[in-house]
Amino acid sequence: MGHRFFLLPVLLTLAALFSCGKGPPRFLFPDGPALSGDPTQHRPQEDRELARIAEAARNSLPVFFRRLQSPLPGDGNFRIKYPLRADPPSGFSREQVWLSDIRFQDGRYSGSLASAPYYISGLSRGDTTVVDIEEITDWMFTQGGKITGGRSIKFFLEQIPEHERDEEQRRILEMFETD
Repeated sequence: MGHRFFLLPVLLTLAALFSCGKGPPRFLFPDGPALSGDPTQHRPQEDRELARIAEAARNSLPVFFRRLQSPLPGDGNFRIKYPLRADPPSGFSREQVWLSDIRFQDGRYSGSLASAPYYISGLSRGDTTVVDIEEITDWMFTQGGKITGGRSIKFFLEQIPEHERDEEQRRILEMFETD
């Protein structure tokens, strides 16, 4: 039971960390070449890995939706990562956001923003958006103190050199299920 109360703040921290963090988020899709020194600049191998993660997430969505519809004892914190159109002046076409409270109604999925977007005006934490499942880029849930899915989070945390990771980042990495 102690893990349950611990996991929600950790996951909300993750959502904030990977949505707005310190300065502009790194999890955006640039419309064109990034400016020199722009912290959102992606390396080609990073882009390929994120595309692979997104494809794997979409291919494994049945696993996520089965658990969402019939959770096991200890399951919780169901989230999907979804790109929303960023405001034009931002220089990005889309911003990745984590959605919670995933629902299926009237033949459509929807979810609530787990944190406030950084580059999308008019949307706040808790606002609801309709989801096209073909655009989902990641999913996750927790079970018994472990994270299932969330490969983009794990990928970005693993990009931080071990000696630069803080205790919370190390603890979160330890929460991922082994492959």
